[in-house]
Amino acid sequence: MKIKITFDKLYVTDNGDPSHETNGELYYSFKVNGKSLISRSKSNPKKVKDKATIQLNKCKELDVKDNETIKVSGYVGDSDKGFNGKDEYDDFSVILKNSNNWKEGSNSVHLVDGRLNVTLYYEVEIEGSTNTTGLNTPKKSASLTLVSFDDSKFYNLVQNAHNNYSLGFEGYDKSVLMKKVYTSFPKPSEHVKDTTKKKFLEKLTELADNGYFIDVIIHSHGTYEKVTLDDGEVITNNDIQSLATGKYAGGKFPLRMVYMVNCNGSTLNNNFINAGAKAVCGAKFINFMPNQANKFIREWNDGERFDTAIRNSDTASSRTVMHSLIVADSKTTKFEPKCKIFSTVLGKSDCAEAYFTKFWLAKKEYDSNKSGKDNMNASSKMIISGDAGLRKADRPSW
Repeated sequence: MKIKITFDKLYVTDNGDPSHETNGELYYSFKVNGKSLISRSKSNPKKVKDKATIQLNKCKELDVKDNETIKVSGYVGDSDKGFNGKDEYDDFSVILKNSNNWKEGSNSVHLVDGRLNVTLYYEVEIEGSTNTTGLNTPKKSASLTLVSFDDSKFYNLVQNAHNNYSLGFEGYDKSVLMKKVYTSFPKPSEHVKDTTKKKFLEKLTELADNGYFIDVIIHSHGTYEKVTLDDGEVITNNDIQSLATGKYAGGKFPLRMVYMVNCNGSTLNNNFINAGAKAVCGAKFINFMPNQANKFIREWNDGERFDTAIRNSDTASSRTVMHSLIVADSKTTKFEPKCKIFSTVLGKSDCAEAYFTKFWLAKKEYDSNKSGKDNMNASSKMIISGDAGLRKADRPSW
């Protein structure tokens, strides 16, 4: 199969220099499978104004097999020239493969750091492909926030986390909240009180059929390859993959990003990717840090990269709050051996391991060589799949 990748242009929203400076000094490099196709060195930057377009018009043709991958990568920087001693700089890496239809069609990558804000446009063409005419190119944005918890230890963590569900309504053409009761403000475009699996899948398909690409935020429990809802409902890996059927087959279901609060969410990452999601994240094991969802969504709304928003949400203060709640919980529950005076389950001790492996983590998930605090942090680590550089401003095709 022959695939042609064309770097079309760079649109410069902000050239990185202060407003009193006319031109920024941009340097950049764009590669296919590690080989530079077009570049401008830092020693010979291109001087550009805000709102300028840099025409690239460089292409690369490759012969690939179905089981191979193509890596499109690059960076853009603004030579600081002494303003603050540090260049604005952002890079990206995107994998093209059969399961994401090689990203056939028009693509864009946003590169942002400080004042620097540029967009790379590139095209992927497949020789002899019949997919182009049927390419799913939704034009409207939607968010779907699912909130479904039963009463449990994790529910108590979430309640104390004070998650602000309305953050998931901002900046979308349509926002849908699936939650049995919601009386807060602001309101979503649509409040669905039915939180069953059937309604969740139906609502996703309805949004897709109506021309929306969708950001999904899941606030719920989870186990291995399952999202466990209240009333005993379970969304399985097979349910997620069922979205990719009919006209949405071949990874065409228009999920842009999926953020999962549910425990063991990472075990569903590949299922969402295979259905069509561009970027997904979920916790490695138990997610002790559901409160980090608020800052992630704020960062996402502010235009940060998917991975940067996740990294920035993992703050010391957010961890400290949940560490304190765990200590409080351990003091009101029975387990042996109890912690010695002046020590807690956050330390490295038999009592910490006894507490966490009785109430939270499987023995194989708990590292005895680490403290209880470090085990909480490691368990809650968000595992990213897909396009880590994705931004809310991106309008992908499927």
